[in-house]
Amino acid sequence: MKWSASVALLCLLACKDPNSFQPFDPSMPDPPAPPGLVYPVNGWVSDNWGYPQDVDFSWQRLPEAQFYQIEVYKDSLLPSGYLTYSNERVTSTALTASFGHYGRYYWRVRAASRNWNNYTDWSEPFWFGLPNPAK
Repeated sequence: MKWSASVALLCLLACKDPNSFQPFDPSMPDPPAPPGLVYPVNGWVSDNWGYPQDVDFSWQRLPEAQFYQIEVYKDSLLPSGYLTYSNERVTSTALTASFGHYGRYYWRVRAASRNWNNYTDWSEPFWFGLPNPAK
């Protein structure tokens, strides 16, 4: 009885959840360069004046990436206190987010994998604009 309890405790301490991601493992290789942003292209301005407005995002797939993180800000100084949208576990290379206010937004993406020692760097941010319905 003691032996099986010890094995169970050892497994709980040593076994990793295959769906978990623990960055900063120095035994793993460095991550690749960040994913390239595809859409919306840098400087894109919507011609839709209705709100809330859905914006489609897409980026390049990285081999071995298991999930991506995306952030959208209302300020070009990243990170800032103006985080508007964030998703930390995107398993595809695209998503749609809804925005309720006009203005200039900045977005970026990074990737993670259990096969790397850390997240990739954040991509260079792209900006996009949503029009002011009062103009």
